[in-house]
Amino acid sequence: MPAAVVFDCFETLIMSPPLPGPETFTTRLAEVLRVDQRCAAQTVDTVYTAVFAAMSDRSALQPPTIGLLDAALRKQGEQRSRADLEEALWHALGCTDADQYALCEPVADAMRRAADAGHTVRLLSNCYLPGNLMRRLLRRTGVPEVYDRALFTADGGPKKPDARAFELIGAGAFERRVMVGDSEELDIAPAAALGWDTVRVDAADPDPARLLTLLEL
Repeated sequence: MPAAVVFDCFETLIMSPPLPGPETFTTRLAEVLRVDQRCAAQTVDTVYTAVFAAMSDRSALQPPTIGLLDAALRKQGEQRSRADLEEALWHALGCTDADQYALCEPVADAMRRAADAGHTVRLLSNCYLPGNLMRRLLRRTGVPEVYDRALFTADGGPKKPDARAFELIGAGAFERRVMVGDSEELDIAPAAALGWDTVRVDAADPDPARLLTLLEL
């Protein structure tokens, strides 16, 4: 019977070293948005504080990143188009850095095989890039475009490990759901609590063999 197979993105499908810190974020924001360092620093502090508060509360909804950035700039008398805000996030989060993001080939191959076998593939990611930029990053890194739905928390709404995030991405007439991710706390435990099968991926040595066995591939 076809299953819903949900993949986490970062450290599962896409490998990445630590993201640029607040200082780099500030510098890049100032450059792309053409604001001074003081304005950029205040904006970054406002955005980081709001996101950190939401991430620290398991049941809190994550606010949309673009909305936070827009509001923080407007508060300081600066207004930018959505396209400019997105380009600033793209640069600030290292998407123009050649070595920041790389495809995890074994997991990507398992994703393709699951889709080819008739299973429904979906993505669930706690992230800071809005959905259109996440899809741009996925395409750039070569993630197979075999998923039919994605929930990217930077667009606003529930985030992992909140059960509501899993219920949203797992919606449908499936007898079986499988969560594939690297984090016991964010991916594996909450999915298992809902009765899902789970496959933990070790980012240091990614091996999707358990997923292939579960799906009899």
